Amino acid sequence: MIETARGTVHEWQRDHMGHINVRAYLDFFDHACWQTYAALGLTASRLRSGAVRLAAVQQNVSYRKELYPGDTIAVRTGVLELRDKVLRFRHELHNTETGDVCAVCEFTVVCLDPQTRKSRPFPPEVADKARGLTIKEA
Repeated sequence: MIETARGTVHEWQRDHMGHINVRAYLDFFDHACWQTYAALGLTASRLRSGAVRLAAVQQNVSYRKELYPGDTIAVRTGVLELRDKVLRFRHELHNTETGDVCAVCEFTVVCLDPQTRKSRPFPPEVADKARGLTIKEA
């Protein structure tokens, strides 16, 4: 797995129950997604160019440990599955002080043809990089 995000939990992310709200976890995972795409060669400039598009089709999150303001986190990511047109990857959000896995997110994206907006195979170099980041399912 590669590190794809790092951050700090802030007071404004706390909910009425005293720990951070689910949207903060999703924000950390969103940052990790863009770093994951860049690591695969799907950089912001490439996506903006229209050469290739992505569609998020599923996101499953498991919350395991609470986080509180001041906690520092890191997200590590690995590819679970690569099919011709579909990529599924796993983010693990760790508390950097304790090492605990606080949340896990499995994310599925589909590669799209920018003209037809239909699914298409991932570019070969992207698929090669994804294969290099493949991990076993937990």
